[in-house]
Amino acid sequence: MGSTVPRFAPPYDPDALDAAVRDRGAAVLEAAYPPELCSTFLGQVAAHLAAHPEEGEYAARSVLGGFQGDTTATLHALVGVLDCAPELVLQRDIVDCARRVLRPLSDTVLLTIAEYMARRPGAHRQELHRDTFSWRHFPQGEDPIALTVMAAMSDFTAANGATWVVPDSHGGPATDPAPDWSAAHQVELAAGDALLFRADTFHAGGANTTDDQTRHIFSMGLQVGWLRQVENGTLSVPPARAHGLDPELLELLGYSHELVLGLYKGGHPRHALAGS
Repeated sequence: MGSTVPRFAPPYDPDALDAAVRDRGAAVLEAAYPPELCSTFLGQVAAHLAAHPEEGEYAARSVLGGFQGDTTATLHALVGVLDCAPELVLQRDIVDCARRVLRPLSDTVLLTIAEYMARRPGAHRQELHRDTFSWRHFPQGEDPIALTVMAAMSDFTAANGATWVVPDSHGGPATDPAPDWSAAHQVELAAGDALLFRADTFHAGGANTTDDQTRHIFSMGLQVGWLRQVENGTLSVPPARAHGLDPELLELLGYSHELVLGLYKGGHPRHALAGS
């Protein structure tokens, strides 16, 4: 431990990117999202929350809202509510990397979660943790079962709480004790950059010590097809709304199956969609 997170500028070298994620536990994809898409995303989030304040109130009382605390605002089920969400989720380099890195354990990839987080001034530094705690009963090993993406929709700085990562800390059980903070590195990002890491890599959201900067985050996870998702994709985007979405996005949401897991009436889940 002790080295920094590898960084890649576009066009990304797929082999080097895969190796960094698989073997080092994390990588930064610089300029993964164009500035105009980041602006569009933030505008659509603001407009949706203004029109539906009840969703922000629900999120604050939710399980994940309790974990994030009252200095973090969240919005979930993004594919079902934001027009630009499919483009964010289907970032080609990220999804393709996930497919390659997860391939040893699964033929199908699912979207674990897609959420917006606003880490406001006063947000405390989280404890170092592994996202695989959601599946802590599954034995971890050399190959990852899930990846996490933290994409900067605004600049991530040390002062406003850029994510801390412990490189090379992957591969063990989610219940392992956290390493010492001396092994962690704060990953500063420019708006549009994306931090991609194995879900079994220790990490933590940083403290926002500024008076006036909110750190805006698009976060998602990609996982093997036989694990239950954090966000229930087929309820968040029910069949009537899912009809007509990109087939690959439907797969990620859970309108797909891994061998005989996830079938609808014994067949492919797409048969539940209107007009299919």
